[in-house]
Amino acid sequence: MDKEFENLRREVARRDRGRGLQYPQSLRDRVARWARGRRQRGAGWRELAAEIGIAAESLRRWATRDEAATALVPIRVVDETEGVDAEPCLRLITPAGYRVEGLTVAEVIVVVRSLG
Repeated sequence: MDKEFENLRREVARRDRGRGLQYPQSLRDRVARWARGRRQRGAGWRELAAEIGIAAESLRRWATRDEAATALVPIRVVDETEGVDAEPCLRLITPAGYRVEGLTVAEVIVVVRSLG
């Protein structure tokens, strides 16, 4: 194993761990750089996390932080009920997987009560 990896692993091991505890940004950046290099050679997040001693999700977030879209993008809100006097239609999807579309609020209440 290379010297940079050994240094990173030692630094990570010296830190207190737990929810809400943060690693210094400089250490996160170095770990992220190492992880990106290993990912390019085919390593998976869990494998890398086990090697370095950091939770896989934290490692993935650190390494892909720059890839995430951070810019604001314009959106357009469309009023589908414009010019329609009817009650808006709803979609009901139950935890059991039932899917019913085009219901009014009153119809949703009836369906939910009948399903229990």
